[in-house]
Amino acid sequence: MKATDNQPIIVTVPPATVSRYSEASEKVEQRLGASPGPEFLMSLAVEHEDAFELVDLFCGEIIDALHEPNAATH
Repeated sequence: MKATDNQPIIVTVPPATVSRYSEASEKVEQRLGASPGPEFLMSLAVEHEDAFELVDLFCGEIIDALHEPNAATH
């Protein structure tokens, strides 16, 4: 195995954290009509304690990307 190979990590997550990210996923779905799911949000949020801060960042990035010229061709 090379040092650059990605390996999945299995961790134990406290139930309160899972609940926050499930709720955050629901907020993303309310705003955008779909969500990648709480697991994906958690994978983005290694350094974010506040799941709802991540919702704003995630939605903001998607909305910004959609406003860019030629967004449909990328």
